Amino acid sequence: MERLSLTDQVAEAIRGEILNGDLAPGHSLREVALSERLDVGRSTVREAIRMLVSEGLVSQQHHRGSEVTRHTPADVEDLINARVMIERHVATVGVGDTAEAERALADLEVAVRGKDWRAAAAADEAFHRALVMSIGSERVGAFHAQLAGEMRLLLTTAARYSPEPDKVAEHARLLELATSGDQQAYLDAAIHHITRSRPTLVDVATRMAGIAETA
Repeated sequence: MERLSLTDQVAEAIRGEILNGDLAPGHSLREVALSERLDVGRSTVREAIRMLVSEGLVSQQHHRGSEVTRHTPADVEDLINARVMIERHVATVGVGDTAEAERALADLEVAVRGKDWRAAAAADEAFHRALVMSIGSERVGAFHAQLAGEMRLLLTTAARYSPEPDKVAEHARLLELATSGDQQAYLDAAIHHITRSRPTLVDVATRMAGIAETA
């Protein structure tokens, strides 16, 4: 098993707090406070924050340091369009082994049944990652992973205002279509799945922009 460097461990810890909703968009990431809380040097925290900036989860503000990213409505549109582009590629190439996606779907069902929405969000992300990775392209997988992190941040923030309905059946249908060989049917379902949350995400991003302007 690959050992994570100290910087990677710190980045993973902060990333987890962001994606779980413990650190909300706009939350200030103070190097001193983080280094004390995580018991590491400030240089390690600084490098970890740089990693998260490259992932789109943290933004650096002039004279205000770093904060958890507040996506704009334009960011939402860009992310959704990029996700649709990846799904077009998945539909064209066709999925491979779906065992990981099936496991993620099972985890999603358990999480939803137990109303563990954080676990559900993680399983949702794992499901889509598994389908994308099954096509066998590491570069497409890496691109999707970055988009998935930003989308999860948006969806976690949106859940505070407008919780999404149970999507287990929708994911099960996506998996069924992905393995059916009907490329267009899968693509249509995937696009619907990705874009139906657009109004909610745009609304949340607009709210975040308003908070930023008054801060």
